[in-house]
Formats: sequence, structure tokens, C-alpha cells
Amino acid sequence: MPAIEPPDPSELEEIFASIDPTPVRMAHDYLNEAGIESFVFDAGSSRLLGTTAAVPTRLMVHRDAAKDARDRLNELGFTDK
Repeated sequence: MPAIEPPDPSELEEIFASIDPTPVRMAHDYLNEAGIESFVFDAGSSRLLGTTAAVPTRLMVHRDAAKDARDRLNELGFTDK
């Protein structure tokens, strides 16, 4: 099985961020179930730095899916970004 190439961050757009990784993971799972590929960035960075507020966990999607992803998350109350 070939390794999956990580996406180029310059092709992605942040649609949701939180210092609590739980809602970011929930939004990620929801979008993936809806057929929108999403990626969680910086999930472990705060733990590495020794504080939970240092680096928010970010949810990223491909730029061409950003509007649809935001609309879906807004309907569920996840984000107003």
C-alpha cells in the first residue's frame, strides 16, 4: 500500500480553529462523513510546548471546498469564520 502524500498547505484553507482539539476532531469527522476531505493541523503542538493554549488545533480543507465546509459547520454551530 503506497504512503499517502500529505496535502500542500498552500492549497488548503483554515475553516475552524480551537484550543480544544475535541470540537476540531468532531468537525473533521463530520466533514469527512459528508464527503469533504479535511485535515487536522497542530493537534499535538500545544502538548509539546507544555500548554494547551499555545497553539490552536486547526481544521483545513482544500480551497475549492472551503465555502461548502464553512456552510455545513455554521449550520451545526461550529464556526462563524
